[in-house]
Amino acid sequence: MMLDISEALRAPGATVPFRHLEPLEPMDVLGQTVTYPEPAVVEGFFTLQEEALVITAQLRVTALANCARCLDSVAYSVNVPVHESFLRVDPRDQAEEDPWEERLVFSGHRVDLSHLVLSLAVLDLPIRFLCEGACKGPALLIPQGPNDEETLDEHPFSALRQLFTKNQEE
Repeated sequence: MMLDISEALRAPGATVPFRHLEPLEPMDVLGQTVTYPEPAVVEGFFTLQEEALVITAQLRVTALANCARCLDSVAYSVNVPVHESFLRVDPRDQAEEDPWEERLVFSGHRVDLSHLVLSLAVLDLPIRFLCEGACKGPALLIPQGPNDEETLDEHPFSALRQLFTKNQEE
């Protein structure tokens, strides 16, 4: 979605408050699908200073993923300050662009915030999502009962349990 900056164009130098909603698509982040159930909210002020639009705001969005240990659903709150400048460009100019240079630009009376919002939201995500700091992951389902001896040999982790028990006895 585009941010309408008409007010700043009519009064250069004036500080204009705004609230912008930006929907974010689900994406793969380090092999895990991260979804955003609600649009990202960018709220703050923008000012047109000479040929640059300066945005000072706060980005808030909730990201959903799975815990890296137990695979339960985890909600992570992204709350990032935004301090960016967009340079005004004339769409008729055919200047040669450097593929390695990343510039935030705008023309006309609207600014596309989608790339900026997505970048800031993804950069704030943790490397691994954890449902809580003490999450130990899934419990090993080791048979307990009167027929332990019969079922232990069939269990895929029976050898590990025997090593663990032997290690504790020593």
